[in-house]
Amino acid sequence: MPRFFRVFFVSLAVAVAFLAGIYFGGHYYRLSLFIDALPQTVQNFFFPGNNTLQLEREIENILEEGFYQPVDSSTLENGALKGMVSSVNDPYTTYFNPDDFRMFNEHSSGQFTGIGVLMEQKDGQLRVVQVFDSSPAQEAGIQAGDVIAAVDGQAVAGKSQEETSALLRGPSGSTVTLTVQRGAQQLDFTMTRREIDLPIVTDSMIQRNGKNIGYIRLEQFATDSGVKVKASLDKLVGQGAQGIILDLRNNGGGLLSESVTVGSAFIQNGPIVSVVGRDGQTETFEAQGNANETVPLVVLVNGNTASASEIVAGAIKDDARGKLIGEKTFGKGVVQNIVPLSNGGGLKFTSGSYYTPSGTDINKVGIEPDIPVTVDPASTVDQVRERGLAELAP
Repeated sequence: MPRFFRVFFVSLAVAVAFLAGIYFGGHYYRLSLFIDALPQTVQNFFFPGNNTLQLEREIENILEEGFYQPVDSSTLENGALKGMVSSVNDPYTTYFNPDDFRMFNEHSSGQFTGIGVLMEQKDGQLRVVQVFDSSPAQEAGIQAGDVIAAVDGQAVAGKSQEETSALLRGPSGSTVTLTVQRGAQQLDFTMTRREIDLPIVTDSMIQRNGKNIGYIRLEQFATDSGVKVKASLDKLVGQGAQGIILDLRNNGGGLLSESVTVGSAFIQNGPIVSVVGRDGQTETFEAQGNANETVPLVVLVNGNTASASEIVAGAIKDDARGKLIGEKTFGKGVVQNIVPLSNGGGLKFTSGSYYTPSGTDINKVGIEPDIPVTVDPASTVDQVRERGLAELAP
C-alpha cells in the first residue's frame, strides 16, 4: 500500500476514534450492551460503576434525548446540585445558584429587591419571623408568625427557605401573591416588589417616670450591625440614658461574627458563644473588650428571636448583664458556613452547634426569658416594651 494511503487511513482511524470518544463520552449509556458483554474485571477497570459524574451525565443525556418534553440541561444540573444538598436532610443547608447567591449577599448587606420579610424553617413549616418596617409585606398586612403556604399559587411545601425566597424575589415593580396560613385562616396578599433598604439599627430616647431610657431596635445581624449597635449605645448614653432596652423581637439572626460584636457592646470579658464542629473541637468567641457594662440593660425577645439573636440573648442572660423579657425564643442552635462556588453560586451548610457561655444547647428548645410576658394580640399597647420600661424605670 502506498505511503500516502497508509497515512490517510491511520489519520482517518484516529479521527473516527476521537469523534467516537466524544460521542460516547456524552452518550455513555449507548455502550451498555457492549459493556455488559465484557468480563467483569475489564468492566470494573475501564467502566467503574461508581463513576457518579459519568452516571449523572448519562441521565442528563437520556432525558435530553428521550424525555417527552424539551429539557434544559442547566435545569437538570441545577436540580442535581440541589438534590445532593437536600439529601443531608438539614433545613439550613442549601445550594444557591448564581442569581440566588447574588441576592443572598445583597440581603446580608441590608439592601435587596423584594417584599421585606425574613423567614425561618421550623417543624417542617416555613414561618415569617420578621416583617420589615415600611415594606410591601408590612403594608399588605403580613405578620410575624404567618406560615407560608404558596407563592403565586405554587405550593412551597417541601421547598427550602432559599427556594421560597427565590420565588418571592423579582424585578422592582413586579407583583407577587403570597398565601399564608394564620391560625385557621388561609389568606392571600398581593404585593408589588420594590427595593428594600433596611434600617438595620434604629434608636430613640423614651422618658419614663423621670428617667431617660434608651431604646435600640436591631432588625438583623447584617454587615456592620455590631458597629451600629455600639454607635447607638454610645450616643444614647452620651445623651443621658439611664437604662437601655435592646429589642431583638422578630430578629431571625444573620452573621455569627456580628452576634459576637453586638454581644461585645454590652459584655466586657468572657465568652459570647462556643461552636462545636463535627470533629468535636470547640471554638470559643470571646468578648472584644469595648463594652459599656454600667448602664442597666433589658433585652426583649419572642418566639421569632432566632439564631444570632439567641446567641446575644443567651450571652447576656448567662453573664447576668441584663434581663430577658418577653416570650421563649425560637431555638436555632446551629451555625452555618457560606462558601462561594466556581460557577458563581454558593453553598450554605450547617457546620456546627453552638452553646451559650454556660454550655447550654438551645437547639429546638429556645431560651426562657427572665420575665415572661404573655402578649394579648388584641392589645394596641406594646406590652413587652412596657414591661421593659417598668423594669428600668419603676
